[in-house]
Amino acid sequence: MNVNLKIDQSDLNKLKNKLDKMRSFESKTLSNELGKTGMEIVRLAKRSAPVDNGALKQSISAQRSGKSINVVAAAHYAPYVEFGTGGRVDLTDMTQLGIPPSYAAQFKGKGIRDINLPARPFFFSSARIGFKNLLNRLNGEIKKAIK
Repeated sequence: MNVNLKIDQSDLNKLKNKLDKMRSFESKTLSNELGKTGMEIVRLAKRSAPVDNGALKQSISAQRSGKSINVVAAAHYAPYVEFGTGGRVDLTDMTQLGIPPSYAAQFKGKGIRDINLPARPFFFSSARIGFKNLLNRLNGEIKKAIK
C-alpha cells in the first residue's frame, strides 16, 4: 500500500508558530512562575506559622538558585513544629506531596524529647497550595501559548 501525504504550507507555519511559542514559554514564563510560586509559599507559610516570638516566621524565605527556587524554614525547631513530636507526629502534608516519610525521620530523636507536641503544619501545607496554584497557572499559560 502506498500513501502520499501532502501538508499545506500554512498548516506547517501554524505548527512552527506554536512550537516557537512553547520554546519562549519554557524559558521566561516558567522561570517567572517558579519565582512567583516560591514567594507565594513563603507568604502562605509565614501566615500559617505559629507565633511565639516570631523567629520561626522570620526564618522562612525563598532563594533562587539557577532555574530552581529553594523555600526554607531555617529555625532549628521548624521540623518539630511542622511534624509534631512523640506520638503526635503527623506527616500528612509532606507525604501528600510525594515526599517519603524518611525525610521526617532525620529529625527523630534530635532536639525535643519526651514531649508530645502536636503537629502545627505551616510549611508543607503551604507548599501544596503553592504547587497546585503553579500547576493551574502553567496550564493556563500553556493553553494560551498553543492557541
